[in-house]
Amino acid sequence: MPAVASPANKASVAELKEILSKHKDFVATTYSGLNVVEMGELRTVVREKQGRVKVIKNNLFRLALKESPVHKDAAEKIGDQLVGPVAVTFVGGDFSAASKAILDFSKKINKVSIITGCMDGKCLDKSEVQAIANLPSREQLLTIIGRGLNTPATKIAIGMKEIIAGLARGIKAVGEKNG
Repeated sequence: MPAVASPANKASVAELKEILSKHKDFVATTYSGLNVVEMGELRTVVREKQGRVKVIKNNLFRLALKESPVHKDAAEKIGDQLVGPVAVTFVGGDFSAASKAILDFSKKINKVSIITGCMDGKCLDKSEVQAIANLPSREQLLTIIGRGLNTPATKIAIGMKEIIAGLARGIKAVGEKNG
C-alpha cells in the first residue's frame, strides 16, 4: 500500500473501512461550491434519513472499498468515477429515503450532484440511484399496504352493517303492517 504511507492516511482508510462495515450502502456525490451552511443543511437532511455525509479523499476511499469484503467489486466500477471533490453519504436505514433526500437537496441547491452509489453490494450508476430515490420510502410502502389490507375489512364491515340495517328495516315494516 504505497499510497497509504502516512499514519494519518492509514487511520483514514481504517475509519472508512469501519464505516463501510456498518453502512454497506452509500451514495457518492459532488459538492463543489457548497458553503459551510449549505453543507450543514445537507448533513441535517441526510441525518434525518439515518445517513451520514462524509467528505472523503478519493484515493483513500478507493483503498477502503478494495479492502472491504462487500465492496471489492464496487471498487473497480466506482473508482474511475471518483474525481474532484466527493462527499459520500453512508446510509444507515432506508436507501430510498436517503437518496431521495440527496436528490431533493440537489434540486434545491444545484451544487450537489449524484455520481454513483452502492446498495446491497451492487454498484449503481447515477440513473439507478435516481430511480430508487423516486420510489416510495419504506414507511410510504407500509402505509400503502396497510390501507390495502384495511380496505377489504372496511367494505365487509359496511356490507354487514347494511345487511343488518336492511333486516331491521324489514322487521320494522312488517311490525308496522301487522299492527
